[in-house]
Amino acid sequence: MIIRTYARVFTHDMDATLSCLRELHGHPEELRVDFAELEIATIGDLCVVAGPEEALERYRPTVGPLIVDDLDAARETARRFGAEFTVPSFDSPTGRGFYARHPDGVEMEYVQWNAETLARVRRAAH
Repeated sequence: MIIRTYARVFTHDMDATLSCLRELHGHPEELRVDFAELEIATIGDLCVVAGPEEALERYRPTVGPLIVDDLDAARETARRFGAEFTVPSFDSPTGRGFYARHPDGVEMEYVQWNAETLARVRRAAH
């Protein structure tokens, strides 16, 4: 089951982007981590992704992340509906995930947060 969805915002300047979003949302980001060449932060229903253009290019055409409660069940559902796994599995500072291109051509990122990330985001939301 999907428990949270985010719209991605791409930037080359995380601090400048978050400065504006903090004021618009009225609270700080819930999560901020480094992942490979990227820096990722969540605030409200936005997932801000910062990095050099070459690193961002791979993610621009994708949708997500979709935060799920059971990654294996999500993978099986995507498989049943004919998805092609473009990134079969990865570990991140926040949990684990995969990318799948669905038969309609949409490529989505699925992530299951680890217990620490889930608790941190839930605390920040309250």
